[in-house]
Amino acid sequence: MPSPLRLLALLALGLLPACTLLQRRTPAAAVAPKPVYHIDTAPAAALKPASASIEIDLSTQEMRLLNADKVAVVVTQISSGRNTTPTPTGDFKVLEKLPTKFSNRYGKFVKPDTHEVVVWRTWEHRGPPPPGTRYEGYEMPHWLRLTWPGVGIHQGEFKPGELSSKGCIRTPAEPQQVIWEHAQIGTPVRIRGSSAALPDAP
Repeated sequence: MPSPLRLLALLALGLLPACTLLQRRTPAAAVAPKPVYHIDTAPAAALKPASASIEIDLSTQEMRLLNADKVAVVVTQISSGRNTTPTPTGDFKVLEKLPTKFSNRYGKFVKPDTHEVVVWRTWEHRGPPPPGTRYEGYEMPHWLRLTWPGVGIHQGEFKPGELSSKGCIRTPAEPQQVIWEHAQIGTPVRIRGSSAALPDAP
């Protein structure tokens, strides 16, 4: 008759396949896709700001930094304005260039001493600010203003294929830094196409 230890070993071996199957059936956590972009390093480094221009296609949600020959040296996915707050189309020029802008329209109410967020979306808040809080605008790195009412191009998070902003053009960090470095006040920006067929972000 098998010893108790041998019986335990046989039982453990019998359970292994079942455990393995259970592990294999556990679905992997979904990973959100990241925006795709390409930087042509050498031509980008050689590009003089006075020769640069920017093109944005809302239909394909793509932005290009062009050189004097209209060749793209940076191509990146973007996320433009939601269907309720669409990005305007037409010909624009960069009106303002800041390393970081803090929105005076979209922000949160925080406690100054602890930095605890009391209200995440001030534009949805009704009435005066909660007692003991102050307004803090959302950060928009590598800001390029296109309209004085507040539309601009800046670094921001988004899921490709979804519209996520209040009219601005959100971009991944790395390509936006290159675009920002080569832009100047007066850089021409052309926005065309329509994003109406695309869904708003949740």
